[in-house]
Amino acid sequence: MGFSDGLKKHIVLCGSFFILYALASRLSNSIDIAGTPLRLYDLTLPVISALLILYNLRALPTLALFAVCSFYSHPLNEFLGIAAQLVAALVSSKLYFCATGKYGAVSFGRSQLSLQRICWLICFNTFLFILFHQWLLLKFHFITASDANIFSITTLLNIQWMLTSCLTGTPFCYLILRAFYKPAWFFNFLRQVKDLIVYGPRAIYQISWIALLAGIIYCLASTNKDILIFTDYTIIWLLPIMLWGSICLGHALINPIWVFMLILLGNYIDNYISVTNAFHFEHYTNHLALISSMIFIFSLTIVIVGVLATRIVRYIGHLKRVSLSEPHTGLPNLRALKDDIILNPRAGLCSIQCPELNSLTQTHGITFRFEFVKAVAGYIAPLLKENESIYYSPGYGILLRLNQVDETLIDPYYKAMSSFRFSWEEMELGLNFGIAYMVYENCISNLSYIVGQLYASTFVSLQQGKPQVLNMQQQDNDAAGPGEVRHFLQKALDEKSFMLVAQPIVSAKGDDQYHEILIRIKASNNKIFFPNTFLPLAEEAGLLAEVDMTVIEQAFRFMQSLDPSQDNSRFSINLTPQSLIKTDFQKRLYFLFKNYGISPERIIFEIIESDIIDNINASKVLRELRNLGCKIAIDDFGTGASSYSRLKNLEADILKIDGSFIRNVVNEKFDHFIVKSFCEAAQFKKLEVVAEFVESEEIKQMLISMNVDWLQGYHTGKPVPVELLRK
Repeated sequence: MGFSDGLKKHIVLCGSFFILYALASRLSNSIDIAGTPLRLYDLTLPVISALLILYNLRALPTLALFAVCSFYSHPLNEFLGIAAQLVAALVSSKLYFCATGKYGAVSFGRSQLSLQRICWLICFNTFLFILFHQWLLLKFHFITASDANIFSITTLLNIQWMLTSCLTGTPFCYLILRAFYKPAWFFNFLRQVKDLIVYGPRAIYQISWIALLAGIIYCLASTNKDILIFTDYTIIWLLPIMLWGSICLGHALINPIWVFMLILLGNYIDNYISVTNAFHFEHYTNHLALISSMIFIFSLTIVIVGVLATRIVRYIGHLKRVSLSEPHTGLPNLRALKDDIILNPRAGLCSIQCPELNSLTQTHGITFRFEFVKAVAGYIAPLLKENESIYYSPGYGILLRLNQVDETLIDPYYKAMSSFRFSWEEMELGLNFGIAYMVYENCISNLSYIVGQLYASTFVSLQQGKPQVLNMQQQDNDAAGPGEVRHFLQKALDEKSFMLVAQPIVSAKGDDQYHEILIRIKASNNKIFFPNTFLPLAEEAGLLAEVDMTVIEQAFRFMQSLDPSQDNSRFSINLTPQSLIKTDFQKRLYFLFKNYGISPERIIFEIIESDIIDNINASKVLRELRNLGCKIAIDDFGTGASSYSRLKNLEADILKIDGSFIRNVVNEKFDHFIVKSFCEAAQFKKLEVVAEFVESEEIKQMLISMNVDWLQGYHTGKPVPVELLRK
């Protein structure tokens, strides 16, 4: 069975070669130059070269049979030409394969092999054939020594036409021979050509291009010497037309078209360059030499441009594939997910997240993360159904695009991840995962936002111990997203446009008062954002210190604008711990004091007493602010890290008792006792006491009886825009 298959292949190979060679001989036209025949565009040598490139040593039996048949069926002078072709093709192909190896047999259009192919299969092949052919003709006395002059005009014409023939004809003959031998490969080639046409330039451009080519061929193939466009002048216009085709359509499609045109030009050359009484013979040959050199240069340019264009198209395709995958894991990325969602509407998304992975990555390195992700993807893959896919984004973890999602379909994934173990070096780790999922009806317009919401929901899933469903339709449409809040926060920082409001802090023992500066952000649509909305985002972005400096500058600018009669007004401004540990904080603050002419005695800085105060730099800054004349208030005292032991070593001027103790000071004995003890401890430390959240006259009187110095709350004064404080 194997022997018969091999025999059939050799019969197909031999038959296709003999048919193609005979056809190439018929298509080639020849003219007589001073008694010497000149074959114009000639595909016979390219047919032999293509056979050797495609089959290498397996082509030798076919070529041997062809040589024997040619010897008995052709006159001696014609057989000498065939013998020269065989020798030239055999030698050039051998040297070519020595330079390229087995890789040299791949199809044409590869830029990596273009230089070797031009060198060995075109230039060397042509010159060896011409020289060896003339030597054979001279040895067998078909030409004289003077006719064998390699510098003659006829030799130049032969070389130029054969260079053109090998340059364009060898890829064309390779295509036809391989189509006979492997029809499946040829159909794949046709599909590639179809893609070049379908995804190439617009149809109107391609039709216009074909019409221009047809018009030029018609002008060159018609006999009408009275009009310039029907002469060799029109050949010049072939170059830009064919270059456009090479760039836009590539080598695979343009080369066969150019071969067809060269066959027509060779057979109709007498129509656009003819010997008439008006021309001398030398004039004609010079014209012919010029045209043949132009056609070779055109062919070389078209082939190189076509090859480069094909390489660019492949490179663009490679870049597109790379852009759709995450480089370290090889998994499709969010861009690929977006394209997939367009093709698969009414499906579901699932996010799988392991929060512990961040700390493990810091311990073991970034390679740990990527190997972990690949292990999880490989573990999940068998659970996926047909047409479902896994995606990965370094910022948001693993995402699944599923055909359908609901609680019952997601539960197997959640149980599977509970059993997952990851082996790393000598460790085996079992990590906890959060899973969130959602159903989308149509194309998702803002995929990154949806993925971010799923990512946030995975943390809820981790806390509750079950998959979390995300229902976007139930979300408040009027609620601002984090991205919108972050935008307005940045705008407020850049334009120094925080909305400042002031709440009075009144004396419990007289008419004296000062104001605490509070901040809001007013959006362009008049929406108001409160600190609990934007300060967490500022902390995450590392902008808290910048918020502090902006608010201080805005407050100082407002104080500078007050009436001179208000020069003694005082204001309390909040400082975050992030400002205190900034190395340039004092320098910037002192500049603002000097620039706006504000006395430090008018400023009270409120800080939250926490572990950050133990920072050496922060304690030093607070000490120097007090030496400068500013007062320091400890805000929200009694919560968090606050304690009597910390109060013992605290250097401050004012103690602000947190409102959670004040609101029930009248009715709750424990809160009453705590507030009273705070006041007594503060008096012992000679600290002034401010009570927050004073909401009624009863609370006010209770606090006065405890010797609280200052009162702050809606009962004593609501926050108002600072502009209303001007007289």
